[in-house]
Amino acid sequence: MKNIVAGLGEIGLPILKLLSKSHIAVGFDINQELMNEKEFDKHKHLDTSFLHICIPFSNKFQSNVKSLSRKFSPRCIVIHSTVSPYTTKKLQSSLKST
Repeated sequence: MKNIVAGLGEIGLPILKLLSKSHIAVGFDINQELMNEKEFDKHKHLDTSFLHICIPFSNKFQSNVKSLSRKFSPRCIVIHSTVSPYTTKKLQSSLKST
């Protein structure tokens, strides 16, 4: 099992470094220059236990999280982003059906 940290900015990169000390953890970002492609490909066959969301909140936040969830099929999603009220509740409801 692996952890995926989505968003390798101010929050995601330190979380990735911390997780990597004791778990298999890889980073994912829309800016591929921030990713370690070799490390990502090395562990792509492993199931994802945790998907750590470290992306900025926007109008597309929920659809971005749903897309990441479909892409990586994690057992659990942890949101480290600052979000508006009821965002996690809405995501929980919509992700139950996917």
